[in-house]
Amino acid sequence: MLITIDTEAAVLTVTEGGHQATHPLYSPDAFHLLSREWLKLGWNLGHWTTFSWMGRQFLQLPDDMLRLAEAIWRLRPAVIVETGIYDGGSTLWFASLCRLMGHGRVISVESEIRPPVRQAIEEHAAGLVTLVEGDSSAPATAAAVRSLVPPGETAFVFLDSDHRKQHVAAELRNFAPLVTGGSYVVVADSNMPELAHLPDGDKSWEFDNPGAAVADFLVDHPEFQRERFVPAFGEPVDFSGLSYFGNTWLRRAAEA
Repeated sequence: MLITIDTEAAVLTVTEGGHQATHPLYSPDAFHLLSREWLKLGWNLGHWTTFSWMGRQFLQLPDDMLRLAEAIWRLRPAVIVETGIYDGGSTLWFASLCRLMGHGRVISVESEIRPPVRQAIEEHAAGLVTLVEGDSSAPATAAAVRSLVPPGETAFVFLDSDHRKQHVAAELRNFAPLVTGGSYVVVADSNMPELAHLPDGDKSWEFDNPGAAVADFLVDHPEFQRERFVPAFGEPVDFSGLSYFGNTWLRRAAEA
């Protein structure tokens, strides 16, 4: 694909497979096309690794973290279940939201929690976070998490652990049932197929990725639907292209 930007004429031209399309440079279509290329370039350069919260790294785009915050503020879940702690930044982010709302708590799951990470979470989010150490794809880990969520509690789930299809499929089986009507399970890094052929990518990501697990899950779970999160403010333009997981927000149908 060849993208040509003419700033003087304010047009963007895309040439692919012998076909050519032209878009106004300052249009939603041009924004979407350039966003996808910007995301790929930024991913390959490690832009997404440069952000932190309360001194702990989180491996996400700020755009995605703020969209998660908007959704949590709107839904005000009693519990946020997160898989994949890594350095603790996202865990502290979710805990900070709960503290600001004066409502909710976090259950965070990681296969091995490093001592400095555990110490930071316990220091900054005491009483707000329950840490569960174990494989998030394992039934025993799922049972441990479920035991911490009383029936009827509103729950929001964010899956950001091992991104292989088989692992994410198991996580969806384990934790999607916790999601209450009107809330979401959000699956991170579903953009991996776009990254597969980048210099730092892996060709296996074309088929072995979270989005593939989501597609299979939705076939058997009609109670969940892909639903792009709609911001509370701004023009009615789809900005979900500026995301690592814009199409894997899965909303559970509200109970009748």
